[in-house]
Amino acid sequence: MSNLKTETHQPPRPSDQIEIARELPESSNPEASRFSRQGDVALKNGDLSEAVKAYQKAVKADRNDLRSHHNLGVVSYQQENWEMAQSYLDRCVQLAPEDSDLLFKQGLCALKQNRREEASRAFSSVLKLDPDHLRSRFQVALLHARGTATVSRDRQKAIENLEYILEACGRGVSFQNLDRVCFLLGSFLDDHPDNRDQAIAVYRRGLDVDPFFAPGHNNLGVLLMQDGQTLPALGAFKIAVQLEPDYTLPYGNLARLLFDHMSPTQMEQEFGSIVDEFGIQAPSVLVQLSLELIDLGRGQVYESLYTHGHRIKNLMGMSGARMRRLIRDFPQDAHGLDELQSIAHDQEQIFNQWVAYLRSMKQGTMNLTLVDVSQLVHKTTGGLSAQAGSKTLHFASETRVPQVKADAGMLREAVTNLTLNALQAVEEESGKVTVQVGHDPLRASVYIEVEDNGPGIPDAQQARIFDPGYTTRQNGNGYGLSICARIASAHRGHLRLISQPGAGAVFRIDLPIDFEVSAQEDTIGLQRSVADVSTDPVTEEFVL
Repeated sequence: MSNLKTETHQPPRPSDQIEIARELPESSNPEASRFSRQGDVALKNGDLSEAVKAYQKAVKADRNDLRSHHNLGVVSYQQENWEMAQSYLDRCVQLAPEDSDLLFKQGLCALKQNRREEASRAFSSVLKLDPDHLRSRFQVALLHARGTATVSRDRQKAIENLEYILEACGRGVSFQNLDRVCFLLGSFLDDHPDNRDQAIAVYRRGLDVDPFFAPGHNNLGVLLMQDGQTLPALGAFKIAVQLEPDYTLPYGNLARLLFDHMSPTQMEQEFGSIVDEFGIQAPSVLVQLSLELIDLGRGQVYESLYTHGHRIKNLMGMSGARMRRLIRDFPQDAHGLDELQSIAHDQEQIFNQWVAYLRSMKQGTMNLTLVDVSQLVHKTTGGLSAQAGSKTLHFASETRVPQVKADAGMLREAVTNLTLNALQAVEEESGKVTVQVGHDPLRASVYIEVEDNGPGIPDAQQARIFDPGYTTRQNGNGYGLSICARIASAHRGHLRLISQPGAGAVFRIDLPIDFEVSAQEDTIGLQRSVADVSTDPVTEEFVL
């Protein structure tokens, strides 16, 4: 699909609750049952430590107390003690090997520990017992989806499991996150033009369930635009912007629609409609839309320059090759050979600069895989530490940063360029560069920040800092930052500069999280006492 399409953003809504398929039996041992109920009361009051003590007394009184083992597993899960949670749930499965819900939770614990094969076996066991256990089928689909190429067998398996869920829901089987299934399936289907009609139908079904999911409207708009349905696409992009004014992708897609399909008069009319429809938000919407239109115009100029420049590059390459052949054929003592070699050297330098200039305008083919950005950036900065000299180069990362679908080589190049630039900008001894990786849930992105304590970048230079060939350094070629910007753009992301003169600079790359990866359902619930079930349905299960 074109670069307008996105498979990104937050999952429509996380799972708040996992329903229990059947009530787990209480222990027939009165002492164990009493301690188990004490644990339930402690949980209801939010006292996890007292709950654990009570449940542990229960299982000590009755080592086969299934429900107390289960709730100990859930409390451990809530405390992010995945290994302990796994051990308790393993015991539950030993006690009740045919309980599909317990097997499912066992699989979730394995996922938390990144034991994917073990998780896959657990979910597959669930589906053998109950093919309509849709939560397990959704997890199986996600396991196939993560790290798969567009045409891989795994990808097809993911699609088959997601389609099964939709078919089962059509038969009346309950699944509380149908919208997430639709958006995930749509993000697979919309990769192929032949599936466009099916993808449109799937997105619309998801939006019927969750009409407030802006990325769903955005992706639907892209498909409608590709199908020639310009006005419905226009409406879909506007809805996406209205729902999430800070969500940037619909602005770019709306700008593309205006740029490609509307005359100046029609565009003027559409701007007027935006003023009427968006009210007090209209100025900020129009500013963002105008910036996107400027970028499209600039991109069209770059494309034209690249096309003609590529021809010039070929001619320069052929003339350079002819000159080198002439030099090889010249006698070593021939008059003028030194001058000819000097000219050939200059020609080669010009050729290399021209190639760099062209590359700053257009990225090559991308090799997309699932990338652990924290790990990649850590290794990259580690490899650059020798070039820091007496300056400080520090790496930091948030925990559990989501993976992104990206070209690892391109990201490595961008981080390298930004880090080396920052090291060059700071003083010896006192200079400090910090490279940070984190997750921005509001923008549904993973970010890479390269911050330095150098002199900062003057306001007058900031407007041109990403222009190809622009440099303020004597020995710089001016292509590094423009290449970084192109790499970010190729990943449907952004490269931004935050700088105040005298206060250092921060270059930040935002990379959208692939929706196929981020749509997770990984919560488990506590089994309540029978006496508690009818009193307070809202607190029937504690969700992690």
